[in-house]
Order: sequence, then structure tokens, then C-alpha cells
Amino acid sequence: MTFKNYLKISFANFDKTWKLIFYRIIVWAIVIGLIAPFYNVLKDIVVENWNASLMQDFVLAGLFYGNNIAVTFISVIDVLISALTTLFTQYLAVGIYISVILFLVRPFFMNIGRYVVNEMMYGYMSSHAKHGFASTWVRTMKKSALYAFFRTLFCLPFNVLTAGIFYLLLTVNGSEFALAMPFVFLIIATIILSVKQFLTMGWAPAMVVSGENVYNAFGIGIKAVARGSARSLLFCIATYFAVILLALGLGVVSLIILVPIFNVVSSMFEIMNFFSCQGMRYYVDKDTVLSSKKLEEQDTITKAKFLL
Repeated sequence: MTFKNYLKISFANFDKTWKLIFYRIIVWAIVIGLIAPFYNVLKDIVVENWNASLMQDFVLAGLFYGNNIAVTFISVIDVLISALTTLFTQYLAVGIYISVILFLVRPFFMNIGRYVVNEMMYGYMSSHAKHGFASTWVRTMKKSALYAFFRTLFCLPFNVLTAGIFYLLLTVNGSEFALAMPFVFLIIATIILSVKQFLTMGWAPAMVVSGENVYNAFGIGIKAVARGSARSLLFCIATYFAVILLALGLGVVSLIILVPIFNVVSSMFEIMNFFSCQGMRYYVDKDTVLSSKKLEEQDTITKAKFLL
């Protein structure tokens, strides 16, 4: 599939962008609602540890602003650790509850949205059918919930590793390294998160297209993506590099916009890339049906012995 066709299909399905973003807003509203009963506890902890000047420095910290990210973020991390220590020592049950909501429940529902977009895109590409987000969400709930649960658990170590490396880099002493730290983190985080994306980008499409269960689909997805490994890796590296660079350059607040955009783009790309890797026919528009390269045309001579 050419880049031109990717763009045509993406623009033809642009309505899915707003639907997924609106869905993510609803999920965040639910998350805030689940945490709201403990508002007073969180407010007391924040007031005790936070201050207005640090908040301002945190919001304005960015490479494009000329502020030193390392210095600002190490101060923020110190405050965050102090706040978390207070939370988990004085309100252990509340701390565990909020952690589960933020790091398990929230990504679980976000991943359901990712699966739904794959299902909707499959309908368009395979038969030029338009399916509603809400109806698809309900219809695929059983499969999407299993996918979301296992993808959340699978991705968690990658996310924790990235956050841990960010913290370790911040603790390295030296003014020279403080200037280089954002770029070191940019490279390391891009590699780690690109590997995560590469391993999971065929997972949902394999469940949608082949109808396999969540376990078998994971292996099928990796095999499919590996056939177009160069294109798949290029997408993973380019998108994560761009998102992390913009986040470091524009500041943490920019993630409010960057994260939804990234999730929309990556969700739509997953199924399109799967079609291409599998050599499947697809609709570009109602009058145009194209075919990707057949599987045997994508395999190199070194892989020929595995073909039946």
C-alpha cells in the first residue's frame, strides 16, 4: 500500500478521529469521577507539597523555550515522590485504588477504543461499510475487553521501564549531562516504545480479520507485521520520535493534544498496515479496490523454505 493510499483512506475515515477523541474524553471523565470521592485527600497532599512557582516552571519547561528540563523535572520528581510517600503511608488504600484506576482501568478502556477503531476500519477497507462507534463498541465488547486487558498488561512493563529510565537520567549529576539528558531520553524512549508498538500493532487487526482468540492473534499479528518490518518499524520510530520530541520541546501540557492524535493515527495505521502485510484487497473509495503485494511477493529468498 502506498503512502498516497494511506492518506486517502485516512481522510475518508476522518470521522473516526473525532469519535475516538470524544470516547477518550468520556473515559477521562469516568476516571475523574472514580477518583473524585477522594478529592479532599488529594487536595491536602498537593497543597502540602506543591507550590505555584514550581507549577509555573513545570508548565513552561520545554526545549523550545530554552528552559532546563532536567533541573525543572528533578524538582518536580522530588515533590511527586514526597506526595506519593504521604499518600501511601497515610492513605494506603486510597493510593492503591487511584493507582489501579490510572494505570489499569484507564488504559483498559483506552485500548477498547483502539480495538473498535480497528474493527471500523476493517469494515471500510474490506467492504466499504461504515459502522458506528457506539454500535461497534457494544458488538465487539467481549473480544475488545480481552484484547484491552492483555494489551494493558503487556504494555505496562514498557511504560514503567521508560518512566524509570527518565527518572534515572534525571538523577545523573553534571551540568553538561543536564543539557544532553533530554536527547538521551528521546533516543532511549523511542527505542523502547517503538519495540512495544511493533510487537502489538498487528494484535488487534489479527483478532478482527482472522477472528482468532487473543492469544493466537498475538502471534499472527507479529508474523504479519514482520513481513513489512521495514515499513512497520519506520512508522513506530517516526511517530514516537516526533511525539516525544514535541512533548520535550513544547512541554508536558502538549501531551493533552499529542497523545490523542498519536492514538488516532496509530490505531488507523494498524489495520491498514495489516492489510498491506497480508497482501489483502482493500477499498480506497467506493469505486476503487486495490490489492497489496501477495504474501509470496513480500517474502525474501531466505524465507522461501518456510513457504508451503
